[in-house]
Amino acid sequence: MSLATNTKLTDNTQWGVILAIAGYAVFSGQDAIVKWLVMHDYAIFQILFVRSLTISIITLFIGGKTGVMNVMRSRNKGGLALRAGLLLSAWLCYFNAAKHLTLPDLVTLYYAAPVIVTILSIVVLREKVNAWRWASVIVGFIGVVVAANPGGRAELQWALLVLVAATLWAFATMLVRKIMHAEPTINQMIFTNGGFVLLCGVTMPWWWHQPGLLEFSLMIGLGLISGTGQYLLYESFRHAPASVIAPTEYTALVWSVILGYLVWQDLPTHTGIIGAAMIVASSLIVMLGERKKGAG
Repeated sequence: MSLATNTKLTDNTQWGVILAIAGYAVFSGQDAIVKWLVMHDYAIFQILFVRSLTISIITLFIGGKTGVMNVMRSRNKGGLALRAGLLLSAWLCYFNAAKHLTLPDLVTLYYAAPVIVTILSIVVLREKVNAWRWASVIVGFIGVVVAANPGGRAELQWALLVLVAATLWAFATMLVRKIMHAEPTINQMIFTNGGFVLLCGVTMPWWWHQPGLLEFSLMIGLGLISGTGQYLLYESFRHAPASVIAPTEYTALVWSVILGYLVWQDLPTHTGIIGAAMIVASSLIVMLGERKKGAG
């Protein structure tokens, strides 16, 4: 079955968790590139435009004429458009707040998203969340707080903006699982990134800043990395419930610490190491719980 037509949901939770962890590792690389570009005064709209255009070209090549026709015939255009809007809004909220908050506050607030996903998975998707999954979410969130070690109180309006971003991302995650049975991964990528190209493209007369060779290469690389991360994450939802995938998002902080050291030589604090260990443990808890469930 081709990438452009696979809509089958499977019950392989451990494989879904592995795909999600790999996806969030890739997304950590994406965040590092975006951080570098933003620090060099490139607008989020421009970064998203080049990134999404790169992904769109790749997905159109993979999906071909069949993929385009499937998107055109889709009965889920409303849900796909809503998800694209939610993701774009989440990006804009998060990176605008990043200019005004310290990184510890930013990370702590944003990682409320997996908790919101778990709650929404009960309300929206009617998923049953067992004790193992709740324990995983709680341990992971505590780990983020310990690792971030937030000091002081952030300005209220920017703190609320990050929570808005986390909530938007949580709703977008719900939509992935809800329409996954009807929409193959490649079609969702074509629609979402095509929407990003259109929405960001109209702002280019005002936001475009001619990049140098290095910066343009990073933007193209960002598209390649983001496309890979999107595919891995979409496929993870095909194999596991949203409430199981949600805690694996915490592993992104571990990868961020590694990249921070490799790129900027930032060494984690003692609390960062303890928190990272708890975050890894949160994903191991849910995998152990699913294994015991399967054995039973």
